[in-house]
Amino acid sequence: MHDGPTEAHHARLRHRRRGFFLAIAAVIGLALAWQLTPLRDTLDLNRMVAGLRQLGQQLGPAAAVGSFALACVIAVPLSILMLVCALAFGPTLGIVYGICGASLGAALSFLFGRWLGQEAISRVAGPRVRYISQRLGHRGVLSSIALRLVPVAPFALVNMVAGASTIRLRDFLFGSAIGMLPLVLVSAVFAEQIVNAATRPGWLTLLFVGITLALVVGGSAVLRRWWREAED
Repeated sequence: MHDGPTEAHHARLRHRRRGFFLAIAAVIGLALAWQLTPLRDTLDLNRMVAGLRQLGQQLGPAAAVGSFALACVIAVPLSILMLVCALAFGPTLGIVYGICGASLGAALSFLFGRWLGQEAISRVAGPRVRYISQRLGHRGVLSSIALRLVPVAPFALVNMVAGASTIRLRDFLFGSAIGMLPLVLVSAVFAEQIVNAATRPGWLTLLFVGITLALVVGGSAVLRRWWREAED
């Protein structure tokens, strides 16, 4: 009597698990495509600034925020989006629209990852993966802040993986907003300097690269520590 529903449930979990990994692969592919294929040419800064500004003027702030969120979901680099938002709307509105758009995009990817991956992954994950998931969930806000401060993976990918963990959505969004503040503030205040550093490399370019590398190294050390603790 109960075999049918059980088998159907297991089959559904297998399909969702397969879909989750396919979605992860798609996000990674998109992130690489924005950097390494002709798609990169579509990320023209002047054209993006003009388009976002026009969208906001014609359809209102909600349309600008929505387009920002959609771009986050399809793995357009968050750093570029924040810079475009600051240049299009100025420091104050750029911060507001950037935080709102990134948070909406994060929520969409997070919920998609949760729907596809949380139950399916928890049934097949090893003890170390389950430990890390529980650790992330136990320190939800702090974990989310750390994930945002350390640029170890594309924005959309982090959101989906977080959705498959035990982090609560509200903790994730709150921690993400805090963790994104440095990027948002730097983009808003130093937008023109960043553009100049990208087009005419100099000491400022080296400074940005050094900060990024330091964050990656520090975040990797934390993740390795968690992984070793899971083995004990």
